Amino acid sequence: MRDDPNGRLLAVRIHGVAALSLALAVFALDVLSPLQGAVAVLYTIVVVMSSRSHDRRMMLATGAVVFAMAVSGYFLSHWGEPLGSPAVRLAVSLVAILITTLLSVRNLAAAREQRKSEDRYRTIFNAAGLPIWEGDWSTAYALLAEGGSATPEQIDHIARTATIRAANDAAARLFGLPDGRSLVGGTLTLHHTPSAEAALGRILAALVRGDQGIEEETQFLTASGATVDVVLRVTVPAGADGWSRVLIMAIDVTERNRAQARLTQSQAELTHVARVTTLGQLAASIAHEVNQPLSAIITYAKSGQRWLAREAPDAKEAADCFDHIASNGGRAAEVIARIRDLARNAEPRQDTLLLGPLIEETVALLSRDLQMNQVSITLGVAGDLPPVRGDRVQIQQVLMNLMLNAEQAMAGTPAEQRELSVEALAEGGIVRVEVRDRGTGIAADPESLFAPFFTTKSDGLGMGLSICRSIVERHGGSLVAANNPDRGATFRFVLPVAQAEREAA
Repeated sequence: MRDDPNGRLLAVRIHGVAALSLALAVFALDVLSPLQGAVAVLYTIVVVMSSRSHDRRMMLATGAVVFAMAVSGYFLSHWGEPLGSPAVRLAVSLVAILITTLLSVRNLAAAREQRKSEDRYRTIFNAAGLPIWEGDWSTAYALLAEGGSATPEQIDHIARTATIRAANDAAARLFGLPDGRSLVGGTLTLHHTPSAEAALGRILAALVRGDQGIEEETQFLTASGATVDVVLRVTVPAGADGWSRVLIMAIDVTERNRAQARLTQSQAELTHVARVTTLGQLAASIAHEVNQPLSAIITYAKSGQRWLAREAPDAKEAADCFDHIASNGGRAAEVIARIRDLARNAEPRQDTLLLGPLIEETVALLSRDLQMNQVSITLGVAGDLPPVRGDRVQIQQVLMNLMLNAEQAMAGTPAEQRELSVEALAEGGIVRVEVRDRGTGIAADPESLFAPFFTTKSDGLGMGLSICRSIVERHGGSLVAANNPDRGATFRFVLPVAQAEREAA
């Protein structure tokens, strides 16, 4: 039957004629038949038949007509008789007709509300700008209903049998298809990637656990073979028993991820530039660090020549000179290696680090600069400091930046009061490092120091602390600053203890 006004009118007429015919048949049976039963109860069938028309007025009219026919039939058959069992049968029949009519009308109202709800759902489904599709995952439910994780073979089978019941045009555009009908009846296996297979496994595990509103980020292939990054939100609507209706919404995050990758690359390049700039500031100290062992090498080489040039060469003294030459050569090589590590522009690494030796090495690198500026340094590194995970060069860049800032903050402090303190200790699952100075303190809001391009120096770019915070946060930690109660400021950063150490604790 057509679902348009003319079609609905035709349905009303057909059901009306059928109901009227049946009502006349029941009336004839009631009046002409010698049966003494409650024949009028059969009028309820007429009411039920009229309800197939889905027309409220038709149903109420049918109820009223058969009600009148039942009463008329009684008087035609039992006129003049005293009230007895026929009257009781009539009363029962009238109550049955009345109840059937009211229930039919109420069911019709409920059906109309459900239809309106379905229409609203379909309208939102099709008009939404987000890609949405509805899948039939009954096969997955049959395999996993008893619990447990899906095997790779089961995931592959489920992917091949999870058909799409409905999809909007936005979903089709996501996969590079012309419209939503292109997806209906098929599966997404042609668009799957290894990432999508893995995400499907996690989604199935979450559904088995009974999770609601599952979110997973994954990748699909479009019809042209391009990769598209999406965040999926999977829900099972109420009443969708056996995962027969699983609703999937997708957000295309391809551009976001590409922008994030470009931002990460820019941050890495900026971090490298800042590190090289810092090394440029330390050029004098670095030259001194390298020059010292080179001078010693020259001195010991000349001494060795003199010992060998004697009439009676002293091999023991010459060998001692050679030992010193080798020792100082190694020392110079170590200094150059440390500088080369700091200057390199490599991908960040996730190594297991001991902060104690790294702090001592950084202090050694800065010692000449600190001496030149008459800054005394105090180290308080706990002996049982657990390791952290991170990039050694980047963490050393943070330490170096904070120490140099502390040194510069004490430029106006009397020389005998220029004290730099570096402490490191473990607290629960973190390692805390504090760099404390005796300078002028922070005049502005401490948080403003970490804003890009904010600087209190006439020749500063204002990127050092911003880069330091981003490095620490990328390592899962935090970096803050605060004024000391007496004088100066303290910069404090924390890093999480390496996972293996936490599990062993």
